[in-house]
Amino acid sequence: MLQRTHVVLSLVLGALLMVSAATGLVLSTGTLYEHFQVAPSAGQNVAEVVERIAGQVQGIERIERAPSGELRVIFSNATESDTVIADPVTGLVMGPYQPSVFLSWVRNLHRELLLGEPGRWLSGMAALALLILVVTGCWLLARRLGGWRQLLRPIPDRGGLLYWHLVLSRWTLPVLAILAVSGLYLAAISVGMVDDGQDVAPVYPAAGYSAPAAEIGSLPALRNLDLQDLRELEFPFDPLQANFYTLRTASGDGFVDASTGQWISYQEHGFTKRLYENLYELHTGAHSPIWTFFLAGASLCLLLLSGFGLLSWWHRKRMARVLSDNAPADQAQVILLVGSQGGTTWRYARQLHQQLSSNGLAVHCANMNQLQPHYPGAKQLLVLTSTYGDGQAPESASAFLGRLSLSKLGPELQVAVVGFGNSQFEHFCGYAQEVEHQLQQRGLRPLLPLHCIDRNALSELNQWARALGEKLRVDLHFTEQTPPETGQQLELLSRELFGEDSESPAAILRFGVKPLRRSYGLFLVRNPASRYAPGDLLSIRPGSDLAPRLYSIASSDEDGVLEVCVRKHPAGLCSPMLHGLQVGDCIEGVIQPHPEFRPSAGRHPVILVGAGTGLAPLIGFVRKNTHQRPLYLYWGGRNAQSDFLYQAQLNEYLADGRLTQLGLAFSQAAQPMYVQDRLQQDAGELVLLLKQGAQVLVCGSREMAEGVRLALKPMLQQLGLSIEQLRLQGRYREDVY
Repeated sequence: MLQRTHVVLSLVLGALLMVSAATGLVLSTGTLYEHFQVAPSAGQNVAEVVERIAGQVQGIERIERAPSGELRVIFSNATESDTVIADPVTGLVMGPYQPSVFLSWVRNLHRELLLGEPGRWLSGMAALALLILVVTGCWLLARRLGGWRQLLRPIPDRGGLLYWHLVLSRWTLPVLAILAVSGLYLAAISVGMVDDGQDVAPVYPAAGYSAPAAEIGSLPALRNLDLQDLRELEFPFDPLQANFYTLRTASGDGFVDASTGQWISYQEHGFTKRLYENLYELHTGAHSPIWTFFLAGASLCLLLLSGFGLLSWWHRKRMARVLSDNAPADQAQVILLVGSQGGTTWRYARQLHQQLSSNGLAVHCANMNQLQPHYPGAKQLLVLTSTYGDGQAPESASAFLGRLSLSKLGPELQVAVVGFGNSQFEHFCGYAQEVEHQLQQRGLRPLLPLHCIDRNALSELNQWARALGEKLRVDLHFTEQTPPETGQQLELLSRELFGEDSESPAAILRFGVKPLRRSYGLFLVRNPASRYAPGDLLSIRPGSDLAPRLYSIASSDEDGVLEVCVRKHPAGLCSPMLHGLQVGDCIEGVIQPHPEFRPSAGRHPVILVGAGTGLAPLIGFVRKNTHQRPLYLYWGGRNAQSDFLYQAQLNEYLADGRLTQLGLAFSQAAQPMYVQDRLQQDAGELVLLLKQGAQVLVCGSREMAEGVRLALKPMLQQLGLSIEQLRLQGRYREDVY
C-alpha cells in the first residue's frame, strides 16, 4: 500500500514537486549570494550603526535588516523618497536598493505558482505530498535494506537510475522532511488555516511621549541591542505627538521612548510567533549560510530524485510492456510470470519469452500481479521473481499470493520457480521460497525444483535454462544484461601457505591495490584506489559469466596492503585460481564496504568467534585495537602444527595487550575440539562478559555459526536474553558463508 502511494503521488504531483525544487534551488542560491555579499556584523549595537546612517540620510522612516544582514534604509524628505543599502559594519550608505525582479518572480512562483490564492493551496499540496513521499520513501528504503537497523548499510551498487535514487534519498531524507513540514506550515499560514502569532502586539503608548528626542546613539534600549537581533526600527512619524521608536527584534517587539531611550512597552514573542520564526528560518535558510547551503543541496537532490524516480518508473513500465508476440492468456501453452523491483528480472524474462516463442511455443508473459484465475490452454507455469529487501515481495508481485489464493490453478499445471536474490541477506530468495511453497500447496506439479540465483549469476541461471530446455525440448540460454562492476587492480605482494600437504590448504595473500584504468569510448578513466577496513569484502569473479566470490579483508588501506585468507577447495573455481597466483601476478577485484560487521564504538568487551579462514577479519580487528579494548578471540582450526593461521601475530597481540584472551580449538588434535566446544568450556566467563554488555562477532561457515548460536543459547538464557534480542541491540553480528 505504501509503495503504491509513493508511486502514485510521484506521478500525480511530480511536476509540481519539480517546480518547487527548481525554484527552491534558485532562491537558496540567491540567499547564499546575499550572505556572501554582506560582511558579518557581530558585536555591533543598533545605536552606533543607526547613528552613522542618520548622519548621511535625512528623513529616515524605517530601517530593516534583511536575513543576509544587509541594512535597508527607507527614507522620504522634501527632495526624494527612496530605499538605500547601508553597510552593517561601518554604517556607510552603499547605494540605492535594487531588488532582483527575477528572484521576486521566482519567489512568487515558488509560493503561489503565479496563481494567487489557488497557487498557495497547490503549494501546500506539494509540501504535503513531499512529506508523505519522505515517510513512505524512508519505509521503503528500510524494507529494501532489510530493516530499520540496516538503514545505513551500503546499498548494493547495481547501477542505473534506481540505485542513484536510493543513494540520494538516504542522505537527503532528513533535510527533505524539514522542508516538507516547514513548507506545509507556511502554506497553512498563507491561506489562513493557522495563526502565525503576528496579532499579539505590544501595548501601544498612551499620549504624553512628546519630549524632545535625544541623540539616537545614546538611547540605552538601542545600545543594548545587538545588530544581529534587529529586525526593523521604525522612526517617530510625528515627534510632536508621538516621539517614540517602534522596534522589532528577534525575540520580541516594543516601543522605545525617543527622549530617554527606555522601553515604553515590550511584548516577547509567544510560542506561535517563535514557531513561525523558527520554521521560516528552517525553510528559507535565513540568518544561516551553512543551512542555506544544505537547503540548496536538498533542492537539487529533490530535482534529481523526482527525475530519477519518474525515469525509473517509465523504464520498468517499458520493460514490462506488452510484447509483440505475446500470446493471449487463454491461448498460451506456457505462462511466464515476472516479479521485479528494478527491471533486471524483466530483462531475463524477455530473453526467455523470445527464445520459447521462436521455438514455436505460445507464451504469455505478464507481471505476477496479473495472475489470472485460470489458464485453460496452459501446460507449464514459469515464475521468475526477485526478493525485495530481506524476504519481501517485489513491486510487481505484491498482490500475487492473494490472487493465487482465489485462483483455480491446480495439478493440470507444471510449475518451475526461479528466485533472484543476494545471499548476504539472511532470508536469501525468501519470497521465491514462499511462492514455491504456496504453489505446491495448491497442488501444482513441479516441473523443476526451486532454483535460487545469487546476485544475477549468469552461470547459475544458465544451469536452470539447460534443465528447463531439456524438459521442454528446446535450446535455452541467457546472456549478460548489465556491464560488470569496475574495481581495482590487485598485485600479489606475498603469500603464506598453511597445510600444504592437505587437499585444502589455506593461504594468507597480501595484495597491493592499484587504480584501475578503463576506457570509455575515446577517454581513459582512472578509478582511484578504494578505502577499506577489516571486515570489508573483496569480490572476485573467477569468470565473466560467474557469480563473484567474496573474501573478508583482514587489513585496512592504512596498512598499505589488502590482506585476505583463502582456503583452497579442490572442486572450486576461484580459490584454486587465487592459490595459483605467484608474487607479481595481478588480478581484478571489487572492494565492497561491509560496515555492519565491525565492533561497535565504546569500551564494552568484544567476543570474536571464528573458524578456519574466518579468522581474517577478526585478526584485523585485533590488529587495530591499539587502545587495548577488551577483546576475547575464540578460533578453531584443523591442526596446530600445520594449520595455525597468524600464530606469531596472535602471540604478539597477547603480549602487547591488543588481545585480552585467546581460546583455541583444533579438530585434528589428540583431543578433537571445535570452537563451539571451547565456548561451552568458558561458559561462566562468557556469561559475565555478556552481562557487561559484550558484543559478539562470528565469522566462518554457516554450520559453524549454527553451532556457535547453540552454544551461546543457554548462556543467554541465564541472563534472560536470546540471540535475536542481541541482534536487535546490535550486539550479535555474523559474516558467514
